[in-house]
Amino acid sequence: KDKFKDKYPEIKIENCYSKIVKLRQTKDKEEIEEIKKSIETTKGGLEKVMENIKPGIYEYQAETYFDSYIKWDGNKPHSFTTIAAAGVNATILHYRENNTMINDGDLVLFDLGCHTNYYISDITRTYPANGKFTERQKEVYNEVLNCNKKCIEFLKPGLTWKEYNDYANSLLIESMKKLGLIKNDSEFRKYYWHSIGHSIGLDTHDPSINNLKFAPGMLTTVEPGIYIEEEGIGVRIEDDVVFTKDGCINLSKDIIKEVDEIEAYMAKNNKNVK
Repeated sequence: KDKFKDKYPEIKIENCYSKIVKLRQTKDKEEIEEIKKSIETTKGGLEKVMENIKPGIYEYQAETYFDSYIKWDGNKPHSFTTIAAAGVNATILHYRENNTMINDGDLVLFDLGCHTNYYISDITRTYPANGKFTERQKEVYNEVLNCNKKCIEFLKPGLTWKEYNDYANSLLIESMKKLGLIKNDSEFRKYYWHSIGHSIGLDTHDPSINNLKFAPGMLTTVEPGIYIEEEGIGVRIEDDVVFTKDGCINLSKDIIKEVDEIEAYMAKNNKNVK
Protein backbone atom coordinates (compact mmCIF):
# COMPACT_ATOMS: atom_id res chain seq x y z
CA LYS A 1 0.00 0.00 0.00
CA ASP A 2 2.70 2.51 0.98
CA LYS A 3 4.79 1.72 -2.09
CA PHE A 4 1.72 2.18 -4.30
CA LYS A 5 0.95 5.54 -2.66
CA ASP A 6 4.53 6.67 -3.12
CA LYS A 7 4.51 5.71 -6.78
CA TYR A 8 1.03 7.07 -7.55
CA PRO A 9 0.38 9.92 -5.09
CA GLU A 10 -2.45 11.28 -7.23
CA ILE A 11 -4.56 8.14 -6.65
CA LYS A 12 -6.89 8.11 -3.65
CA ILE A 13 -6.96 4.76 -1.83
CA GLU A 14 -10.09 3.77 0.08
CA ASN A 15 -10.84 0.75 2.28
CA CYS A 16 -13.47 -1.31 0.45
CA TYR A 17 -14.28 -3.58 3.42
CA SER A 18 -17.64 -1.98 4.23
CA LYS A 19 -18.70 -2.17 0.58
CA ILE A 20 -17.79 -5.88 0.34
CA VAL A 21 -19.57 -6.64 3.62
CA LYS A 22 -22.69 -4.84 2.41
CA LEU A 23 -22.66 -6.98 -0.74
CA ARG A 24 -22.19 -10.16 1.29
CA GLN A 25 -25.02 -9.34 3.67
CA THR A 26 -27.61 -9.59 0.89
CA LYS A 27 -27.96 -13.02 -0.74
CA ASP A 28 -29.46 -13.81 -4.12
CA LYS A 29 -31.83 -16.70 -4.86
CA GLU A 30 -29.03 -19.08 -5.80
CA GLU A 31 -27.19 -18.44 -2.54
CA ILE A 32 -30.35 -18.93 -0.48
CA GLU A 33 -31.00 -22.25 -2.25
CA GLU A 34 -27.58 -23.51 -1.14
CA ILE A 35 -28.33 -22.50 2.45
CA LYS A 36 -31.68 -24.30 2.23
CA LYS A 37 -29.85 -27.46 1.15
CA SER A 38 -27.60 -27.20 4.20
CA ILE A 39 -30.63 -26.76 6.44
CA GLU A 40 -32.33 -29.80 4.91
CA THR A 41 -29.26 -31.93 5.59
CA THR A 42 -29.11 -30.57 9.14
CA LYS A 43 -32.76 -31.55 9.59
CA GLY A 44 -31.95 -35.14 8.61
CA GLY A 45 -29.00 -35.22 10.98
CA LEU A 46 -31.07 -33.97 13.90
CA GLU A 47 -33.71 -36.58 13.20
CA LYS A 48 -31.01 -39.25 13.45
CA VAL A 49 -30.00 -37.76 16.80
CA MET A 50 -33.59 -37.94 18.08
CA GLU A 51 -33.88 -41.53 16.84
CA ASN A 52 -30.79 -42.72 18.71
CA ILE A 53 -30.08 -40.56 21.73
CA LYS A 54 -30.51 -42.20 25.12
CA PRO A 55 -29.25 -41.97 28.70
CA GLY A 56 -26.00 -43.81 29.34
CA ILE A 57 -24.13 -42.75 26.21
CA TYR A 58 -21.60 -39.95 25.97
CA GLU A 59 -22.22 -36.59 24.33
CA TYR A 60 -19.67 -37.41 21.63
CA GLN A 61 -21.55 -40.63 20.85
CA ALA A 62 -24.80 -38.71 20.38
CA GLU A 63 -22.91 -36.28 18.15
CA THR A 64 -21.81 -39.08 15.80
CA TYR A 65 -25.38 -39.60 14.54
CA PHE A 66 -25.32 -36.09 13.10
CA ASP A 67 -21.78 -36.55 11.80
CA SER A 68 -22.59 -39.74 9.91
CA TYR A 69 -25.73 -38.29 8.35
CA ILE A 70 -24.11 -35.18 6.89
CA LYS A 71 -21.33 -37.36 5.51
CA TRP A 72 -23.86 -39.74 3.99
CA ASP A 73 -25.92 -36.88 2.53
CA GLY A 74 -23.29 -35.47 0.20
CA ASN A 75 -20.18 -35.65 2.38
CA LYS A 76 -20.92 -32.16 3.68
CA PRO A 77 -18.45 -30.50 6.07
CA HIS A 78 -19.50 -29.09 9.43
CA SER A 79 -20.22 -25.37 9.63
CA PHE A 80 -18.37 -25.28 12.96
CA THR A 81 -17.45 -27.56 15.84
CA THR A 82 -20.64 -29.20 17.09
CA ILE A 83 -21.91 -28.44 20.58
CA ALA A 84 -23.51 -31.48 22.23
CA ALA A 85 -24.15 -30.42 25.81
CA ALA A 86 -26.08 -32.48 28.35
CA GLY A 87 -27.52 -31.27 31.63
CA VAL A 88 -25.52 -28.51 33.27
CA ASN A 89 -23.09 -28.46 30.33
CA ALA A 90 -25.83 -26.79 28.29
CA THR A 91 -25.47 -23.74 30.54
CA ILE A 92 -21.90 -23.21 29.25
CA LEU A 93 -22.22 -20.90 26.25
CA HIS A 94 -19.47 -22.29 24.01
CA TYR A 95 -19.17 -25.77 25.46
CA ARG A 96 -17.01 -27.90 23.16
CA GLU A 97 -15.72 -30.87 25.17
CA ASN A 98 -18.66 -33.19 24.35
CA ASN A 99 -17.18 -35.84 26.65
CA THR A 100 -19.73 -36.20 29.47
CA MET A 101 -22.13 -39.10 29.92
CA ILE A 102 -25.77 -38.25 29.25
CA ASN A 103 -27.93 -39.01 32.28
CA ASP A 104 -31.57 -39.98 32.53
CA GLY A 105 -33.56 -36.76 32.88
CA ASP A 106 -31.00 -34.58 31.09
CA LEU A 107 -31.85 -32.12 28.39
CA VAL A 108 -29.23 -32.20 25.63
CA LEU A 109 -28.53 -29.03 23.63
CA PHE A 110 -27.22 -29.51 20.07
CA ASP A 111 -25.82 -26.47 18.23
CA LEU A 112 -24.63 -27.60 14.82
CA GLY A 113 -24.73 -27.23 11.06
CA CYS A 114 -23.12 -28.09 7.76
CA HIS A 115 -22.35 -26.34 4.51
CA THR A 116 -23.26 -26.90 0.88
CA ASN A 117 -20.91 -25.31 -1.63
CA TYR A 118 -19.62 -23.19 1.27
CA TYR A 119 -23.06 -21.88 2.33
CA ILE A 120 -23.82 -22.81 5.91
CA SER A 121 -26.66 -23.76 8.22
CA ASP A 122 -26.60 -22.96 11.94
CA ILE A 123 -29.33 -24.65 13.98
CA THR A 124 -29.84 -25.33 17.67
CA ARG A 125 -32.34 -27.78 19.16
CA THR A 126 -32.70 -29.08 22.72
CA TYR A 127 -33.97 -32.62 23.34
CA PRO A 128 -34.83 -34.72 26.41
CA ALA A 129 -32.44 -37.67 26.58
CA ASN A 130 -35.17 -40.07 27.69
CA GLY A 131 -37.81 -38.72 25.30
CA LYS A 132 -39.86 -36.83 27.89
CA PHE A 133 -39.55 -33.31 29.24
CA THR A 134 -40.11 -32.84 32.97
CA GLU A 135 -42.68 -30.19 33.89
CA ARG A 136 -39.94 -27.71 34.82
CA GLN A 137 -37.97 -28.42 31.66
CA LYS A 138 -41.15 -27.92 29.67
CA GLU A 139 -41.81 -24.56 31.36
CA VAL A 140 -38.33 -23.27 30.55
CA TYR A 141 -38.36 -24.72 27.04
CA ASN A 142 -41.71 -23.18 26.15
CA GLU A 143 -40.60 -19.73 27.32
CA VAL A 144 -37.56 -19.93 25.03
CA LEU A 145 -39.74 -21.23 22.20
CA ASN A 146 -42.21 -18.39 22.71
CA CYS A 147 -39.38 -15.87 22.35
CA ASN A 148 -38.07 -17.66 19.24
CA LYS A 149 -41.48 -17.59 17.54
CA LYS A 150 -42.33 -14.02 18.51
CA CYS A 151 -38.98 -12.76 17.24
CA ILE A 152 -39.57 -14.45 13.88
CA GLU A 153 -42.98 -12.74 13.69
CA PHE A 154 -41.38 -9.42 14.68
CA LEU A 155 -38.63 -9.37 12.07
CA LYS A 156 -39.11 -7.23 8.97
CA PRO A 157 -37.06 -4.98 6.70
CA GLY A 158 -36.26 -1.56 8.14
CA LEU A 159 -35.58 -2.78 11.66
CA THR A 160 -32.17 -2.20 13.14
CA TRP A 161 -30.11 -4.85 14.88
CA LYS A 162 -30.56 -3.00 18.18
CA GLU A 163 -34.34 -2.98 17.86
CA TYR A 164 -34.32 -6.73 17.20
CA ASN A 165 -32.00 -7.50 20.11
CA ASP A 166 -33.85 -5.20 22.53
CA TYR A 167 -37.16 -6.85 21.65
CA ALA A 168 -35.75 -10.31 22.35
CA ASN A 169 -34.29 -9.13 25.65
CA SER A 170 -37.66 -7.75 26.75
CA LEU A 171 -39.36 -11.08 26.01
CA LEU A 172 -36.74 -13.07 27.90
CA ILE A 173 -36.91 -10.72 30.90
CA GLU A 174 -40.64 -11.36 31.20
CA SER A 175 -40.06 -15.10 30.80
CA MET A 176 -37.49 -15.15 33.58
CA LYS A 177 -39.87 -13.32 35.90
CA LYS A 178 -42.59 -15.82 35.05
CA LEU A 179 -40.20 -18.69 35.78
CA GLY A 180 -39.29 -17.19 39.16
CA LEU A 181 -35.66 -16.61 38.18
CA ILE A 182 -35.46 -12.82 38.55
CA LYS A 183 -37.34 -9.92 40.08
CA ASN A 184 -35.54 -6.99 38.49
CA ASP A 185 -34.91 -6.48 34.76
CA SER A 186 -31.21 -5.91 35.35
CA GLU A 187 -30.78 -9.49 36.60
CA PHE A 188 -31.56 -11.18 33.29
CA ARG A 189 -27.90 -11.51 32.30
CA LYS A 190 -27.53 -14.13 35.03
CA TYR A 191 -29.44 -16.51 32.77
CA TYR A 192 -28.80 -15.20 29.22
CA TRP A 193 -25.39 -13.99 28.06
CA HIS A 194 -25.48 -13.59 24.29
CA SER A 195 -27.31 -11.60 21.65
CA ILE A 196 -30.37 -12.86 19.78
CA GLY A 197 -28.52 -13.84 16.60
CA HIS A 198 -26.04 -13.06 13.85
CA SER A 199 -25.71 -12.91 10.08
CA ILE A 200 -25.05 -16.16 8.23
CA GLY A 201 -23.92 -17.04 4.73
CA LEU A 202 -20.46 -18.12 3.71
CA ASP A 203 -19.42 -17.99 7.37
CA THR A 204 -21.24 -19.07 10.50
CA HIS A 205 -20.89 -15.50 11.72
CA ASP A 206 -21.00 -13.63 8.44
CA PRO A 207 -19.51 -10.13 8.58
CA SER A 208 -22.17 -7.47 8.99
CA ILE A 209 -22.63 -3.73 9.40
CA ASN A 210 -24.42 -3.25 12.71
CA ASN A 211 -26.03 0.10 11.91
CA LEU A 212 -27.35 -1.13 8.56
CA LYS A 213 -31.09 -1.78 8.64
CA PHE A 214 -32.36 -5.21 7.68
CA ALA A 215 -33.31 -5.51 4.01
CA PRO A 216 -34.77 -8.22 1.74
CA GLY A 217 -32.23 -10.95 1.03
CA MET A 218 -30.40 -10.64 4.34
CA LEU A 219 -30.24 -13.64 6.66
CA THR A 220 -30.02 -13.84 10.41
CA THR A 221 -30.30 -16.45 13.12
CA VAL A 222 -32.96 -16.32 15.84
CA GLU A 223 -31.49 -18.01 18.90
CA PRO A 224 -32.89 -17.11 22.32
CA GLY A 225 -31.84 -19.15 25.33
CA ILE A 226 -32.25 -19.51 29.07
CA TYR A 227 -29.47 -21.16 31.07
CA ILE A 228 -30.12 -22.13 34.70
CA GLU A 229 -26.92 -23.62 36.09
CA GLU A 230 -28.36 -24.32 39.55
CA GLU A 231 -31.11 -26.45 38.00
CA GLY A 232 -28.93 -28.11 35.35
CA ILE A 233 -31.22 -26.79 32.60
CA GLY A 234 -29.95 -25.06 29.48
CA VAL A 235 -32.27 -24.41 26.54
CA ARG A 236 -31.53 -22.70 23.23
CA ILE A 237 -33.63 -22.86 20.07
CA GLU A 238 -32.10 -21.46 16.89
CA ASP A 239 -33.55 -20.98 13.42
CA ASP A 240 -32.22 -19.43 10.21
CA VAL A 241 -34.43 -16.79 8.58
CA VAL A 242 -34.28 -14.68 5.43
CA PHE A 243 -35.83 -11.24 5.10
CA THR A 244 -38.47 -10.65 2.44
CA LYS A 245 -40.02 -7.37 1.31
CA ASP A 246 -42.62 -7.42 4.10
CA GLY A 247 -41.33 -9.82 6.77
CA CYS A 248 -39.15 -12.89 6.94
CA ILE A 249 -39.27 -16.61 6.12
CA ASN A 250 -38.07 -19.21 8.58
CA LEU A 251 -35.93 -21.46 6.38
CA SER A 252 -35.66 -24.08 9.14
CA LYS A 253 -39.37 -24.26 9.99
CA ASP A 254 -39.51 -27.97 9.11
CA ILE A 255 -37.04 -28.90 11.86
CA ILE A 256 -39.51 -29.69 14.64
CA LYS A 257 -39.28 -27.73 17.88
CA GLU A 258 -42.63 -28.01 19.70
CA VAL A 259 -42.55 -30.11 22.89
CA ASP A 260 -45.31 -32.46 21.75
CA GLU A 261 -43.73 -32.89 18.31
CA ILE A 262 -40.36 -33.81 19.79
CA GLU A 263 -41.84 -36.23 22.30
CA ALA A 264 -44.05 -37.84 19.66
CA TYR A 265 -41.17 -38.20 17.19
CA MET A 266 -38.92 -39.80 19.78
CA ALA A 267 -41.68 -42.11 21.04
CA LYS A 268 -42.31 -43.33 17.50
CA ASN A 269 -38.76 -43.54 16.16
CA ASN A 270 -36.41 -44.09 19.11
CA LYS A 271 -36.46 -47.68 20.30
CA ASN A 272 -34.73 -46.59 23.53
CA VAL A 273 -37.69 -44.41 24.55
CA LYS A 274 -40.39 -46.16 26.55
